[in-house]
Amino acid sequence: MTFFSCTEDRHASGLDTCATPQALRDSVAAMLSLATDAFPSQTGLRLARLDTPLGTMVAGCDDSRLHLLEFADRRILPEQVRRLYQACDGDLGFGRHPLTDQLERQLSEYFDGRRDHFDLPLALHGTAFMREVWAALIALPAGRTTSYGELASGIGRGPAVRAMARANGANQISIVIPCHRVTAADGALTGYGGGLWRKRWLIDHEAKFFPIQGAHA
Repeated sequence: MTFFSCTEDRHASGLDTCATPQALRDSVAAMLSLATDAFPSQTGLRLARLDTPLGTMVAGCDDSRLHLLEFADRRILPEQVRRLYQACDGDLGFGRHPLTDQLERQLSEYFDGRRDHFDLPLALHGTAFMREVWAALIALPAGRTTSYGELASGIGRGPAVRAMARANGANQISIVIPCHRVTAADGALTGYGGGLWRKRWLIDHEAKFFPIQGAHA
């Protein structure tokens, strides 16, 4: 895999410089105003750092589901970690589950152009409407893009374009739930929390390796 600099459109999450598990632990502890020894040594939900061609990502897995996959330089990441901490009643730790390794393998295959979808169990922390939107995104094949309006019409929510956009932005499992495949009605790139340069890279990558006849839904 080719790795690119992630300095463009960088946000100050404080987690993008965490090169070791201990550094990640220290940063999350500071973020949550906790002592570094406040996290259980054996825990259900663990955070781990993953390197990708588009920069460092933070993954949150328990032994059965993926809860979080986010670019480490995103400004919203601290809030996402806080919500996870609350959702798991403080049972948050650091390290890997077998599912973390499975995620890393599938991401590597995706970035190498050998995988066009992900086979991972997901924990979707959101409203019923958000989960409906995320399911529609997962069903959108790699190599194809769609607009918010088309996405809304596809699930029978035609007038709810703004709500669709909010649900898209609330996605906290990047790439696996492919919110990067949503564009403006004219095909122009619109806001993407990971940065428009990443959105362009992902769309171009999928168009190259997973071309679909009629690439716009």
